[in-house]
Amino acid sequence: MNNSNIKMQRNLVTKKTRMNIIGSGLIQLDRFKKCSKTYVLKNDYNFIDFKQFFDYGFDMIVCKLKKMAQQSSIKFNLYLDCVYVHVVTQERRDISFKTENMLAFTNSNFENLLKKMFNKLIKEESDFVTRGSVWSLDSIDVLQLRINIVNPLTGSSYLILPDSIRNKKAVINVQNNDEKCFKYAILSKYNNQSNKSRFNNQYFKMLEKKSDLNFHCIDYPTPVKQIKIFERLNNLSVNVFSLDDTNVVFPLYMNNVESKNHFDLLLINRGETSHYCFINNFSRLISRQKTKHESKLIICKRCFTVFSNTPCKYKLWGVHG
Repeated sequence: MNNSNIKMQRNLVTKKTRMNIIGSGLIQLDRFKKCSKTYVLKNDYNFIDFKQFFDYGFDMIVCKLKKMAQQSSIKFNLYLDCVYVHVVTQERRDISFKTENMLAFTNSNFENLLKKMFNKLIKEESDFVTRGSVWSLDSIDVLQLRINIVNPLTGSSYLILPDSIRNKKAVINVQNNDEKCFKYAILSKYNNQSNKSRFNNQYFKMLEKKSDLNFHCIDYPTPVKQIKIFERLNNLSVNVFSLDDTNVVFPLYMNNVESKNHFDLLLINRGETSHYCFINNFSRLISRQKTKHESKLIICKRCFTVFSNTPCKYKLWGVHG
């Protein structure tokens, strides 16, 4: 027996041993990690058909993703571990298929996202069999769900905007000295002061009274998961965006329908501190991520597709979109 076969058999034994320890259902492996979680779905019923195995685990995975997304914006992907047998030499080989990371937030359609991922895995497996026709599927072993927490979803104390964002002059960042930055970000829409970032407690109390908005339904600091309550009680809509490690803007929380009274917020993070700001010019904030065009553009806030005029945007999102 050559060294490669010995190594392959060792890998198989290691995986089989791990599978026996795991147990049944969707089981968490790394319980002590804060920013990443790995869950394993064992093929308890020895499905040899990928679609049947995916159908078996579908509801469990969707439930887990929704629960995790209530706490934080997440990125997740799937690993499918299988064993194939060489039709001539009978060599057994571990083969894994994986998807790219998918960004998701509180109100994402996890059912659709997961279906797309399953289809991607099935296509990868089909391509592998087509390329290496000497390999035959022996067993479907486990499906791994890997989840990474993107950002803490609670706005609290004041933070300075990164230079690349501040220089765009598209965001109002109130210099508050308490944990009510969500309230001040919302009220910034009505701020008529020349220096809109300056914090004036009496002025914001006046704005709150004038706006007639109900802020008693939320906590301070304000978690993103409470925004739904704020929207419902005030008959308005809110989108929340954030920044990745390179200060690229991405959607964190999206309302499916923008109301007439709509607010776009930016949630920035530094260490354990997060801070809400008001986006007063979304196209200016995001346009240079997509284009160097200097004129005003219409940008889809969900997928960041750039449009040159308003009718095109509404055609995409309308009945025929």
